[in-house]
Amino acid sequence: MKTAWTQHLTDPEEKVKFEESVLHSKWILEHLSTLLDMMEKSLNRQEISPRAYDQPNWDYRQAHANGYRQCLNNIQELLTLDRKEHK
Repeated sequence: MKTAWTQHLTDPEEKVKFEESVLHSKWILEHLSTLLDMMEKSLNRQEISPRAYDQPNWDYRQAHANGYRQCLNNIQELLTLDRKEHK
């Protein structure tokens, strides 16, 4: 679990309780991860279409898509609750 989940907590007991609460919600977070994967796959399908380049300002659209993809990846990293990846 990334430390971003608990960095707002100073009390060690609260931190443990919060971590346990997040871990008990793992099945919901795994479903969220699946939804994010589907969103990224949809984005990827849109980008490989040659018609995407026929639009004015396609470069700005591409930059937007890249930023959106980065955000999806950042959220996916937060959803990795493996204790071995405690960073």
